[in-house]
Amino acid sequence: MKLFLGDGFMLNPTVADFRDQVMETGTRAEHAVLAFLEGHDISSRGSGAVLKHLRALHRAGALNARIQRHEQLLQTPAICDPAPGYTQNVLEQVNS
Repeated sequence: MKLFLGDGFMLNPTVADFRDQVMETGTRAEHAVLAFLEGHDISSRGSGAVLKHLRALHRAGALNARIQRHEQLLQTPAICDPAPGYTQNVLEQVNS
């Protein structure tokens, strides 16, 4: 889902409204994912079906530009994520 936050995101677990930040970021990502799928003529909304379609699109190379953009954002202060580092960059671009 982080791939679909093209302008990055900031999550700070020490602030009082951390949960609100997480919910707002998740909502932004959800809308972006669904818009991306609609752009590929996919109308699924269920989490399992969406994941299945995203996997197929990843194998086809349709996520390469988003993966590249996310990798670039990880090198800048545009992404502030409290998740462990080994979870940050788990997808690779696919040669199609």
